[in-house]
Amino acid sequence: MPSTTFFNLPSEKREKLLAAARAEFARVPYAEASINKMIQAADIPRGSFYMYFRDKEELFLYLMGEWSRQLTALLEELLERRQGDIFAAFLDLFDRIQAEYRDPEKKERYQHIMGVVRNNSGAQLSSLLGMEGCLPMPGRLVEWVDPRLLDLRSADDLGDMFHILMGVTGQAVLRGIQAEDPAEVRGAYLRTLDILRRGMERKQPEAQSE
Repeated sequence: MPSTTFFNLPSEKREKLLAAARAEFARVPYAEASINKMIQAADIPRGSFYMYFRDKEELFLYLMGEWSRQLTALLEELLERRQGDIFAAFLDLFDRIQAEYRDPEKKERYQHIMGVVRNNSGAQLSSLLGMEGCLPMPGRLVEWVDPRLLDLRSADDLGDMFHILMGVTGQAVLRGIQAEDPAEVRGAYLRTLDILRRGMERKQPEAQSE
């Protein structure tokens, strides 16, 4: 966690340092990222950096946490709009990111996030949500999922389903961003979602014939 000194900085100065860090972590893998380049871009003394962050790792984790909070808030919004349908919400997530990535005013933020994901194989969308491996899904999101729509048979099922959907969606998002036109990627993603829906969705009881 950054120091109190960092949070007491004027917002413009704080954002300038974070913007420099985002650009550097998106440029090269974490191990090669240079604090010197960050402080030069942010125009701050090297000593000041260590008044704000303990080291490069703390800064990286803070940025990952920042993106995690943004992604969680977006998914929360989409789940609420879709009345707890996680399949519809994930499709909306794909569409939202594709649209915003192609919006000149919003593109840079996604370029940084996707640059970090590409440069660091472990920084997938699931890890941005704090769901490495099969850890439980973020508690904030659980309350927005309608469990009546899913075939849940154990306490771990919802988290596992969410983790699978995050992995599939993350791969589709990256392919869509790299494509000139994401329509073909979206079609393939829809087919994958349909397969997963068939296995995860609660089956409606068949009507009894008289």
